[in-house]
Amino acid sequence: MTDERRKAISSSSGSSRSKGAGTSKMPPNSKSAQKEQPRNANSQKSGRKTANDRKKENRTETRTDRKGSAKTEKRTAAGSDRNSRSVSKTNTARKNSADSLKPVNGKVRSGGKPRSSERSSEPGSSQSAQSHIRFAERSDSYRKKRGSGDLALAGGGTVAKTRIKPRKKIEALLGFDYPFFMIVMILLAIGLIMLFSASYATAYSQYGDSLYYIRNQVRYAALGFVALLAASVFDYHLFKKKPLMLVLSVAAAVFMVLVKLKPTEQGGAERWLTIGPITFQPSEILKFVVIILFAYFAEKNFEYLKDIKKGLLPFAIILMASCGLLMMQPHLSGTIIVFAIGFVMMYVAGVRPKYLILLLLGVGLLVAIAIPVLNALGYDYFTSRWVSFVAPESDIGDTTFQTYQSLVTIGSGGLFGLGFGNSRQKYSYLPMARNDFIFSIVCEELGFVGGMLVILLFVILVWRGFYICSKAKDKFGMLIAFGITFQIGLQALMNIAVVSNSMPNTGISLPFFSYGGTALCMQLGEMGVLLNISRKAELD
Repeated sequence: MTDERRKAISSSSGSSRSKGAGTSKMPPNSKSAQKEQPRNANSQKSGRKTANDRKKENRTETRTDRKGSAKTEKRTAAGSDRNSRSVSKTNTARKNSADSLKPVNGKVRSGGKPRSSERSSEPGSSQSAQSHIRFAERSDSYRKKRGSGDLALAGGGTVAKTRIKPRKKIEALLGFDYPFFMIVMILLAIGLIMLFSASYATAYSQYGDSLYYIRNQVRYAALGFVALLAASVFDYHLFKKKPLMLVLSVAAAVFMVLVKLKPTEQGGAERWLTIGPITFQPSEILKFVVIILFAYFAEKNFEYLKDIKKGLLPFAIILMASCGLLMMQPHLSGTIIVFAIGFVMMYVAGVRPKYLILLLLGVGLLVAIAIPVLNALGYDYFTSRWVSFVAPESDIGDTTFQTYQSLVTIGSGGLFGLGFGNSRQKYSYLPMARNDFIFSIVCEELGFVGGMLVILLFVILVWRGFYICSKAKDKFGMLIAFGITFQIGLQALMNIAVVSNSMPNTGISLPFFSYGGTALCMQLGEMGVLLNISRKAELD
């Protein structure tokens, strides 16, 4: 019996160890041990089920976490997408300016809000591909009907352009300074109207045609307007070409000499030259040539302007030669204008002030010596002009008649004038009412208010010309713009000063007003050069 028990105990202990389910070490012959064995087996099976259940639960939780995180990422992406869209819309609104916008297909829409096609969603939005195609087709058909108004941003994307002011559109179309152009056109229009009023009585008495002078002036104005447009298109740097500069200089010098040899007299002055059917005034061409030459040498010898040999001598030679040719006619007002233009342009270019003072003293000494010598030789031109300035009532029947009648004409206008066309002095009382003394007729018919309005227009013209000069692209353009603007302003100032007896009578015309084809064509052509400089300038 002992051996059988030992075998039973060894077999039961081996089976319990192989199952390894936390059995107790009770003696195998006890009843409690025999009852505990099936309980332990059931507990082992239940333990295995709970472990599997836990693994399944962990896997389910992982899947739900992944789904939740995916949903969270989708929501985050959608939110960031919305934020990026709002930011892009804000940036688009900020970039909606003339510098960051360019027209698509060469057309500009004046709407305020972008179209639906422009507000369509970007890639990754909820709309389907078919909706994108429908939007594109609708927008294309709409643009074909009304014209595309989309504007492309420099960084990509499109946006509708805001409404552009008409003045900006005209500036973009013309390409030059629109305010300056309009001031010139206003002055030209007023000048033509006042010329007709001042000249029809004289034209009828001399030619039997009251429209004689205004008809010719309109032709000159049309020719000058063509010159203005042509000069505003062609690059002003062409004047730096030596062949063209040489041709202009030689032609101006030859014409000035021919005026003295074969002059054409008008109004008692021998300042015109007739070549075939054309009669013109070479001094107007000389003014422009002097401006071009001074601008060229100032830019070429800029590094040597402090030197007297290369800085002062070329300008002094050109200036003295030009003034000498003008004094041969004689043309006192032209001489003063050319000398003033050259002197001021030298100062602006950078010539040393002490050299300019020496030049001015030398010219003053030469004039002080020349006037007594000319008086001794019987040439009293300068003396008579000075007497009429100092005492305009001393000889109103002869030498001071014109100056005295000019003062009477201005005074009879009063504050608001006699009315357009109602001047009395133009009926052969005021000599040269259509030329040098047309501003007196303006004051008589339009009064003090009308005269001040004309002066204000010239002031605005000069201010805008100097503004273009300050914004010019290079030194050559800056000096040309300055010289032309200074010439127009000084000539207008001297004419108004002469007719009001604020300076001696020198016979100078009022720009855009006085009758004369050469002066009007040259002045409008010079305005075209200024407009061409404004094309390349950085204007606000």
